[in-house]
Parts: sequence; structure tokens; C-alpha cells
Amino acid sequence: MPSRPQHFGWLVSPYSAKTRSYFAYKGIEFDDRVPGLLRLGWTIRRAVGRAIMPTVRLTDGTWLQDSSLILDHFEACSPKPSITPSGAVQRLASALIDLFADEWLPMAALHYRWSIPTNKRFALGEFANSALPYLPRPLALRLIRPTAAKMQSYLPLLGVTQETAPGVEETVRQTLRAADETLCQHRYLLGDRPCTADFSLFGPLWAHLYRDPGTTALFDDYPALVRWMQRLQSGSHPDIGAFLPDDRVPASLMPLFDCILRDQLPWIRTLVRAIDTYCEGHAGAARVPRSLGTAGFQIRGHRGERKLVTFVQWKAQRARQAYDDSAGAADSWLTQVGSDTPQQAIPTIAHPLKLVNFKAVLA
Repeated sequence: MPSRPQHFGWLVSPYSAKTRSYFAYKGIEFDDRVPGLLRLGWTIRRAVGRAIMPTVRLTDGTWLQDSSLILDHFEACSPKPSITPSGAVQRLASALIDLFADEWLPMAALHYRWSIPTNKRFALGEFANSALPYLPRPLALRLIRPTAAKMQSYLPLLGVTQETAPGVEETVRQTLRAADETLCQHRYLLGDRPCTADFSLFGPLWAHLYRDPGTTALFDDYPALVRWMQRLQSGSHPDIGAFLPDDRVPASLMPLFDCILRDQLPWIRTLVRAIDTYCEGHAGAARVPRSLGTAGFQIRGHRGERKLVTFVQWKAQRARQAYDDSAGAADSWLTQVGSDTPQQAIPTIAHPLKLVNFKAVLA
């Protein structure tokens, strides 16, 4: 058994950046491992069912998979300093950004990585270095191309096409501007202490957009955002303070929440309805398929088709739970950020999912 937790992930993995930056902030001692192709395809696949990152092997031999569950586990073990605000509105805001970063920004991350030749070459090199470090580079690059091609094939499944790409890029611009304006005023998104949203948003921004050389320039006008990423990447967090008083969420984050409320949450309502329809037609089913076809969506006014990946509902449930826990206290804030019907902004989940043996099943 390992003497301390082992963290398996590549530098190009946004979810691994999320968990790695969290461990650094909490001062959790761990072994950071870069799994080669053999370990991914054999050890990790056998342990959690898929060749996926990040995964964590605990000192008792237990495995964890999914960045949100990894953070949940270590928060329970090391609750101080907490990354969960005590205020109901801030907890909901953090949960919504977590959902946005994990399940909406991958469109942007993959679009910029695989649509820009400089980034594509860089990513291929990173894949080769991580997966096949002991092979000559030309051979490693040749062997890793099928893995890279598989990643690139996700673009249309996520709805990224020539028609929707302008909306994806506008989402990134709004996110960067809103985050930088906020970080000019506070060290973190909700004050002077990082919350879950900081680690979640850091993942795709740093591991994809900032590290990939073809998109580093996107950050040239956002020095506060760059300093924030450097703190989270290095684990240097001097003078940790408190979340903003009076359960306040910075108004400067409004453009980011507009992307969530007007684009992502309507899509999630479509997904939840598809799951409800499936369950009504399959009484007694223990689980739903991993996907339920495709459906239309819009991003900043640009329309496309996107795969209905059912696991996303599990992530949405966490935001819905944060809303339910607020017992109406977040309604006024949701109205301020653009929701005409706060109670319906985040879909009610009639057929919730739970994770059992690393798979989403009906609860």
C-alpha cells in the first residue's frame, strides 16, 4: 500500500489541475504520478473501469475517481480551512461555477486545443511525453495520434462546430473579463479565501487555455487572472482571509452567471427531461444509458446539436441541492443575475443519479 495518497494525472488534464491545485492549497502530502499508457490502460482501467484522469489511490488501497468526489473526500478528512462558504448564496454561486467549469467549458478547452495548429502540436507532444516517455519522440508521437484523434472527435459530440464556435469564444471572453475584474478586487472569486469554484475554474483555464501556447495571449489583458492562476498552480496562498461578508457575490461575476443561466441551465433542463422520459418508459430501470441521443442547444445566440450525456445530471444535482439548501435565500440573488423564475432556474431532479463503483446509476 502507498504510504501517502497517489494522484494520477497529466499536466494537460484540466480535472487533474483542479485536484492538484486543491491538494497544494490544503497542504495535503501526496505523490503526484504521471501515468503512462500502460498504467492508464491496465492498472487504472482495472481499478475504476476506465482509462481516465485524475484518479487517486488512498493509503488503504481504495481508489477515487472524479474530481468532485476527490475534493469531497479530502474535505471530509481535512475540513479546515474549508472551501465551502457558510452563506447559502455563496454556496450556490460556487456550485454553479463548478458545474460550468466542469461541464460547459470543455467545449472551449477542446475547441481551442484542437482547432489551433500550434496548440494541437503542443498537445500531441505533451501526450507523447506523458503516455510514452521512454520511447523515441518520433515513435511516441506516431503511437499517440489515435488517442489525440479520439479527443478531437469529441468536438462535434460537445456541439462545437463552425456555427457554434463564435458562441464558444464569446463565452471564454466573458469568463476571462468577469474573472479578472473580480480578481482585481479580491484574491479569489468569492473573497480572500478560495472556494470550490476557484479550483474548478482554474482547471480548464490553466491546463488548456493558458498552458497551450496558441492561446496564452488570451490572458495578456488580464494580469489579475494570471496572478490568481499562478497562486493556485504553485500552491502559494499567503494571507488567507475570509469569504465576502453578508453572503455577497461580486457583481463583476454577472457576465459569467449570464452564460450559466441563459445557455448552460436551459441545456441541462433538456437533459433532465430526456432522462425523465427514459425513466417513464423504462419503469424499474436501475440505470440510464450513458447518452440519450442529441438535442439542440444555444451558446451566446449560436445554435447547434449536442450529445445528451446523462452523467452531467449528477453534477447538476449538486447545484440543485445547494439551491434547495438555501430555502429561498438565494431567490433574490438569482433574480439579480437574470432568472425570471428562481425556483425553476436550476432543474428539479425527479430521477436522481448516484455513483456506484464509479458508474452513475439511478438512486
